[in-house]
Amino acid sequence: MITGRSANKGFTLLEMVVTIAIFAFIYVWVASFLGSALQGREQLNANASIMERNQRAITYLTLDFEQLISRPVRDPYGDPQPAIIGRDNYVEFTRLGWSNPFGLRQRSEMQRVIYTLEDGKLYRRYWPVLDTNVATEYQEDVLIDDVARFTVRYLDKTPQGEWQWLELWPDVALAAVPVWQQRLPKSIEVEIELEDGDTIHRFYRTVVNPWA
Repeated sequence: MITGRSANKGFTLLEMVVTIAIFAFIYVWVASFLGSALQGREQLNANASIMERNQRAITYLTLDFEQLISRPVRDPYGDPQPAIIGRDNYVEFTRLGWSNPFGLRQRSEMQRVIYTLEDGKLYRRYWPVLDTNVATEYQEDVLIDDVARFTVRYLDKTPQGEWQWLELWPDVALAAVPVWQQRLPKSIEVEIELEDGDTIHRFYRTVVNPWA
C-alpha cells in the first residue's frame, strides 16, 4: 500500500539546483559555440572580400601593363608627354585594349591611365581621351584602400650594356630625346605592400617603340 506521503514526493532542493546548473552549462556551451561559429563566418567573409579585392587589383594591373604602348600624349597645356611617366608612388602610361564594342563610342581604343598612392589608397585613374585639355575630367577607382607602400621600377640597359633598375622614368639620359622617339623600359616591376604585411609583386614586359 502506497502512503499519501510517498505519492506526493517531488524533487529536493539539491536536485533542482543540480538540474538548473546542468541547463546553465549547456546554454553557455551552446552560446559559446554559436558565437565562435558566427565569428569564424565573419572572418571567412572578410578574407574572401580581401582576396576578391586583391584579385581585382591584379586583373587591372595585368590588363593595363601588358598592353602598354609607346604612344605619347599632350597635357592640358598642349605640351607633349612621354608614353610612360614614373615617379614616387605614381605611374602614368598609355595602353591599348580599351574595349569599344561595335565602335559605338567616338573614342580611341587606347587609354591613358594612372596608378597613384594617396593617403593609403591605391587609385586607378583614366581619361576619356588621350590628349586632354583643362576641361577634361578623369574617372577614378579605389583598387585597394589599406596600402602601406606602392613602388614601380623600370628595367633599362645602359650604353655600356649593363642592366639596371630605375625608380624614375624617363631616365635623365632621355631628356634630350623627343618623346615619340624615347625607348620604353624593357620590363616594369610593380610591388604593393599592404598594411597587414601581405605583398602583391608582379613583373611586366613591355613592347618595342616602333618609332625609336
